[in-house]
Amino acid sequence: MKTVAALSLLSITTVTASADFIMAIDSNADRVLLLDAFDGSVVNDNFIDVGAVALAAGVSSTPIEVLEVGNEFWVSDQVADRIWRFGHNGQFLGDIGSNGDLNNIRGMQLVGDTMYVSQGSASDNYSEGLMTIDINSLSVTGVLLDRDPGDVSYQDIIQVGNELYVTNSDTGNDGIERYSLDGQYLGNLVSSDGVTGLDFGQQMFVRGNGNILVGGFSGPSGVYEYASDGTFIGIAAGLDFGPRGAIDLGNGEILWGNGTWLRTDTDIIFEGGSFRYFTNTSVPSPSGLGLLALCGMCWTRRR
Repeated sequence: MKTVAALSLLSITTVTASADFIMAIDSNADRVLLLDAFDGSVVNDNFIDVGAVALAAGVSSTPIEVLEVGNEFWVSDQVADRIWRFGHNGQFLGDIGSNGDLNNIRGMQLVGDTMYVSQGSASDNYSEGLMTIDINSLSVTGVLLDRDPGDVSYQDIIQVGNELYVTNSDTGNDGIERYSLDGQYLGNLVSSDGVTGLDFGQQMFVRGNGNILVGGFSGPSGVYEYASDGTFIGIAAGLDFGPRGAIDLGNGEILWGNGTWLRTDTDIIFEGGSFRYFTNTSVPSPSGLGLLALCGMCWTRRR
């Protein structure tokens, strides 16, 4: 059963800046969806229109992750080879990396004034590795790579304490690797043969209890859960469905996405997209509320 209830401008204005939401990337329609953080229901199915900006720039697009950076939203684009910058009001502000600095980029992590970006292939100006971007100057400042480039295919980055955890999907090197903030390889948190364990790990999410969820895209696929010391807890959701990313909902369920669905294990929330990474956010006020009104908020559920 599907129900759709349109929200009026009056109802939009009741949303407060402290309300928690989730941004979800759909690389099929090249957009960012805004979801309710409690149950994952769709609040705005075109919160950021990445595809329109890419089309205007004359490039193809496959957005992977969106992060809030000050008063902006940054979207990494694997195929356009750049980071798109948008204001909280939805205005396109420019891009980073289109001068040949970035190539085949995926996940991002902001630490202080440095944005770390996983780069899966050598660009014109840098090798593959962990790219660093100064968010004040909006410039790429270098690449960190303390391993043989032939042994890495970085997907996502998270900060845990004073370390970076990075998912590596390179054949024979599947797992989660640990790096210092200056890029020194510190060993593996999780090592897998890619056959009986984590295979093609993508987005990571740190749960409230410190455990880590990882989207394991290839078989045996599912949302893998590890303790903070790397101990395997089990497959927490999405068994055999090839999830790329996952995040906790306020109702206790795990939201995950793959090449078809945005869903939990009990409820299909959205069908027909190709979903990547999830990010928590709060709707900015007041400009963000205007954006919601302009985009036409809707609430969508499929069961």
